[in-house]
Parts: sequence; C-alpha cells; structure tokens
Amino acid sequence: MKNLTPHTFHIPVMGLAYTIDTPIKVAKYGITSVVSVIEDYLIEQMREVICKNEHIEYVKIHTTDRDYRAKRITAYLNLIQEIIDKQIEEIKREDFNTGKHIIQYFEMLPDHSEIKILYNKMLASQTHEKEKLQKQLRHLIIPGKIDVNIMTKLDKTNYDPDGNELPTQFSDALSALRGYSNSNLNLPIVFLRV
Repeated sequence: MKNLTPHTFHIPVMGLAYTIDTPIKVAKYGITSVVSVIEDYLIEQMREVICKNEHIEYVKIHTTDRDYRAKRITAYLNLIQEIIDKQIEEIKREDFNTGKHIIQYFEMLPDHSEIKILYNKMLASQTHEKEKLQKQLRHLIIPGKIDVNIMTKLDKTNYDPDGNELPTQFSDALSALRGYSNSNLNLPIVFLRV
C-alpha cells in the first residue's frame, strides 16, 4: 500500500463560550475546530478550571499585569495544545480494544479513506501482520488543528489599572492577535469582521 497521510476532519464552528474548550474535546479524534480568543476573562476562567481538572499548576494572570489580555490568550492556547499533545500520546499507546479512544479515532474516518481501509485490513489480519499494521496506524494518528478566531473590529479603547488610556496596540483584537502569535500554535487564524 502506498504511503498514507494522516487525515483530519474540520468542524466549521465559531463562537465564544460554547466553543472555548472544543479543541480539548475533539482534536484527539483528528477533528479540527475553531476557538474564539477575544473574551480574555472567560479564557482565564476556563484556564483555571482546565488546570484544576488536569492537575496542572495554575498561575493567575491578573488584570493589573502588563498586556494581560495577550498573556491570558497565549497561556490558554499553550495549555490546550499541551493537553491535546498529551491526549494524542496516550491514544497512541492504547491497545486496539473495544471502547478505547484509538478505536474511536479510526472508526470515525470515512469508509473510503485509505487509513480506514488500512484499519479494516488490520482488523481482519492475523497476529503478526496485525501487530505490524497497528504500529503503522499509530504513526498515522494526528490531532485535529486548532483554528483561532479573532473578531477584527473589537477596537475599543482599553485602560490601565490607573485609568490611563492605553495605546491602540492594546485593543482587544490586537491583544488577541499578539496572544495567538506568542503561543505555541503554528496553525491558521480566522479574522472575522463583525
């Protein structure tokens, strides 16, 4: 069989609260999703909850910190990337047994995809060939991408904790862009005009 390339799905959804943690839920199955990174207060709350649930140390980014919006967005995007990377490594180590995430990953692929065909061949194979095909399949597991949504017209004036007007580079949209660019994500960004 020729070289296979990993396959991902794309979920074209955007929003604020209802998609903020979508990547953590679906990227491990190779499904791409979009996360909005404007509401820094919500992002910081979610980061705290996710850190607690994942037993990761949480260090609060205060509104008194310089460029706190960008820092919150960077920290959140890095956190979800870290969690997804961990999820993928865990899935790759799983046995091919019913109910495991590795089974769900391949079962959700379209029947006509080359990887699904290889998966079905593995299921029908005998022990030695089955182990070889399972190893090959594990190498084909990749996470879905995290597309980032920034609403470009969020250009209201922001103020520092002392009430002084901040320069335009600290608008919500530009802070979100800076937060994204400082993150570990190397993926597409969606500019949404509202």
